Amino acid sequence: MGRRLPEGYLVLGSALLLAAPWFLGEGGYTRITAFKALSYTLLTLLFVLAGCLTRPPLRGFWRVPERSIALGYLLCCLLSALCSPWPQAAFLGDSRREGFIQLALYVLSFLLLSLRRLETKWPLLAFAAALGLNDLICCLQLGGWNPLGLYPAGLGWGDANLRYAGAYLGTVGNAGQTGAVLAAASALFFLLILRRGGRWWALLPLLLLNAGILGKMCIAAPMLALTVTALLSLPLMAGTLRTLCRWVILAALTAGALYVVFLPGAVSLALSLTAAAALALLRFAPGETPVRPAALGIFLLLLLGGLVFIFFYGGNFAPLAELSALLHGHLTEEMGSGRIGIWRKVLAIVPEHLWLGTGPDTLGLRGLEPGVWTAEEAGRTVVLSLDAAHSEYLHTLVCCGLPAALCHLALALCGAFRFIKRRSVCAGGALCYAIQALFGISMCASAPIFWVLLALSVNERDEDHGLTDK
Repeated sequence: MGRRLPEGYLVLGSALLLAAPWFLGEGGYTRITAFKALSYTLLTLLFVLAGCLTRPPLRGFWRVPERSIALGYLLCCLLSALCSPWPQAAFLGDSRREGFIQLALYVLSFLLLSLRRLETKWPLLAFAAALGLNDLICCLQLGGWNPLGLYPAGLGWGDANLRYAGAYLGTVGNAGQTGAVLAAASALFFLLILRRGGRWWALLPLLLLNAGILGKMCIAAPMLALTVTALLSLPLMAGTLRTLCRWVILAALTAGALYVVFLPGAVSLALSLTAAAALALLRFAPGETPVRPAALGIFLLLLLGGLVFIFFYGGNFAPLAELSALLHGHLTEEMGSGRIGIWRKVLAIVPEHLWLGTGPDTLGLRGLEPGVWTAEEAGRTVVLSLDAAHSEYLHTLVCCGLPAALCHLALALCGAFRFIKRRSVCAGGALCYAIQALFGISMCASAPIFWVLLALSVNERDEDHGLTDK
């Protein structure tokens, strides 16, 4: 029973957090968020209680640094909540529904999952199925439909931040969090196919669909995170000619799906032909021919080529245009959907409560001036209240204090270390989430994917890369 408990938790968690809550009717973003927050809290609380009763194996508990850091993070957040001027909001959560109770469930579920190794692939299959349903909803919404009632009457995805404040997509709700989940899942699928091949190629259609939706969403952070993770995988994992060919196929197809919005037809055709050539070579490539120096050279060439492309980019695709402006030294408060301005406002109040903050999820109670910008296409002004720092690490800093923020950042670095040192597939997915978290918002509809992947990476073995073929 105890050995199957984590798998049951992950299967149910995927169904509750990614499956569309059809029975809610058209209630909009607020009702969906409330449903997911309550579902996550109840399910994880039951999992933690049941997990403690089954006496999980504790041998070698302190040998894993992530566990000690996570407990340190939890302690810092507890002290912050206890000293908060708004204790109710700090413990139960305010507008983001991510108070100390939710943060404690993140950490406790992480600890329990890190103590056991998954024995079957059912959690991955359940996650992929729920993600497929989410992608279907995304496609309908991108096509002008409003199946979950996320948009005001008569409006749709194309009116986001123009005729109404905010951007909502998929069964997750918030577009940024949807992007975070899609990016982390895409990185996980990419790395599974890269390391394992075989039956894991069945994940390729879902990988390409995720990437295409990310491209249509036109949100820079998840696309950047997926691109960085994929690039890092080249020198780390492409040690043989067969693996290098597999990487070229995946990267070319994913890039084509990810950037379908703005790439000219000639480039898309070139990517397709490159993938086809690599596929043909893969059929005849010796499996153990070492090519690590070549992979490193290709990595450096792609990195340099990407920087040159961005530097001279003159198109209208907003994420690339802003990156190009940044490389030219142009920095404005409107960049990143106003993130530069938001970060400046948040950083200005950090010194007021540097060590303990004002409690988890209390930024909306600090009285910051809302974000305001003019939507020229709609001819109106859009006002967005500031209840999140739009950077998970900065949000932890301002809400829970400097020690908690350092622990949060250290956990992200642990994921990066496991990915680089052990070539862990699950750690690669966690790293992808952690990169986009530099610009993202943490909520229980998306943040658990980081904690779950980081926990699974602890017991990931080289021979199965995190999941068995049973």
